Amino acid sequence: MRAVIQRCASGSVRVRASGVTRDIARGAVVLVGIAADDDDDDVEFIVRKVFNTKLFDDVDGDKSWARSIVAIEGDVLFISQFTLHAELKGNKPSYHRAMAPTAARELYERFLTRARSEYKDKVGKIEDGEFGAMMDVHIVNDGPVTIVLDSKNRN
Repeated sequence: MRAVIQRCASGSVRVRASGVTRDIARGAVVLVGIAADDDDDDVEFIVRKVFNTKLFDDVDGDKSWARSIVAIEGDVLFISQFTLHAELKGNKPSYHRAMAPTAARELYERFLTRARSEYKDKVGKIEDGEFGAMMDVHIVNDGPVTIVLDSKNRN
């Protein structure tokens, strides 16, 4: 499982087909890609890292990288994005490493359930886009700060 965490001042997603819009304030927009061999252990690792990675300065701004999304009670917007597992064949992307859509949707829903059950009372809002839909994602990247996680490369 891959996640791209972008620290943000704000973020939003609009699902094109339905026009549904969800937005967040300070926190992170997180793109989530599910690989063919991902399972609940990968879900657990990525969820824990998203909420606990120290992306923010301390309250006084004296110390960088001192506080997590949980510590600032920030918002999180999750966006499913299978293209994080793209592999170029010449100039054309191949997505054979991504999980098939039906299984990926089920694992992504478990991912969201885990994130909400563990962290909903510890942070601001937890929002998401719509799995498999065309979406317009807007991010006001704060910094910019962008962290790439891969559950297969755990530290």
